Amino acid sequence: MAHNIREEFEKYFSFKPDYLLDTGGRFEIIGNHTDHNHGLCLVANCSLRAKSALVIAKDDLIRVKSEGYNEFSFKVTDLEPKSEEYGRPIALCKGILRKLSELGYKIGSFNMYLSSEIPNGSGVSSSAAIESLFGYTVSYLFNDGKIPPLVIAKTGQYAENVYFNKPCGLLDQVGTSFDSSNFIDFGNIENPIITTLPFNLPLTLYLVKSEGNHAALTPLYAAIPAGMKEVAKLLDNKDFLRDVTLKEEEIFDKIEALDVDAAVKRKAKHFFIENKNVLKAKDAIERSDIEEFLEAIRSSQATSKDNIENTYVKGEYEGSPQNIIDDLTPIIGNHGAIRIHGGGFKGTVLAFIKNDFVEEFDKVLAEKYPQKDKYFKVYISPKACNFEKL
Repeated sequence: MAHNIREEFEKYFSFKPDYLLDTGGRFEIIGNHTDHNHGLCLVANCSLRAKSALVIAKDDLIRVKSEGYNEFSFKVTDLEPKSEEYGRPIALCKGILRKLSELGYKIGSFNMYLSSEIPNGSGVSSSAAIESLFGYTVSYLFNDGKIPPLVIAKTGQYAENVYFNKPCGLLDQVGTSFDSSNFIDFGNIENPIITTLPFNLPLTLYLVKSEGNHAALTPLYAAIPAGMKEVAKLLDNKDFLRDVTLKEEEIFDKIEALDVDAAVKRKAKHFFIENKNVLKAKDAIERSDIEEFLEAIRSSQATSKDNIENTYVKGEYEGSPQNIIDDLTPIIGNHGAIRIHGGGFKGTVLAFIKNDFVEEFDKVLAEKYPQKDKYFKVYISPKACNFEKL
């Protein structure tokens, strides 16, 4: 791809690029729907990449050509948000430049040819990968590569919220901006504690796509944090479940006694169960305990299915993530584990397969899912960003 993108840059701009830069998507290893209530999670940088060829421009015009799409361009002095740019990549680029400039970093103009190997519907947050790519472009081209990854992440979140007009937390951006895999404690949502945790377990990762898309699912997603916050207020007059001060041994009984819908109670219970799963997985990675890690993944899938109920849309089981999980779980057995990935309802599932079972699992997937781009063998990337001067 590096060779192709250099050629495509030269073909489009009629001169050669000076730099190559790429960033990855993100895996949610474990910690399903915990971040919005200031919980715990494990995320990792993904081997599926967004890649670019670049030059620093001699004028004040930023030009970005993305493979398969029309070029967008704007002056580096024109960084105000515009409603007509909501939902478009130009909004992300402008928002990142504006925020980094406000933070005191140098910005400038550049020409970029962009290509992505992140397939549609792969569930690894291509938008966050692009945000990190723009952030690291500013870092390496104009700031000697010295902008910290948390600044890159928070700048991407700002651009998505304010310029792209899409609400989001910080989990995806941390996954695309930080090297390797990371444990995140969102206790302080503005400045989460992020601990890099190299993932060395002898497991191979697979993403398997379900049918459908997320377009009409906003009410289902919104109900999860809303239910958790409702319980936090009733339990302890807190805004988030993380801030509830009740003793651990009495929380579930207190939740059960509340006069709220049973589904809301289950969503709240999930938060506390899943935080424990995250800590168990973290401990397993640190101790290289593959069986404990897989047990945590299975427990995570169980609580997502039974408590927040986001493994399929009711009445749409066929082709859903839960359908895939039910099909593959008996085959995987004790050779690995599989769970819903990310927001859920549609999207992808993430399987962790012991390396000695990979050859057999490859055959199973090839037979069950012969269609193109149905599944991907992936790995955790050791580097969030690769930068090369040509």
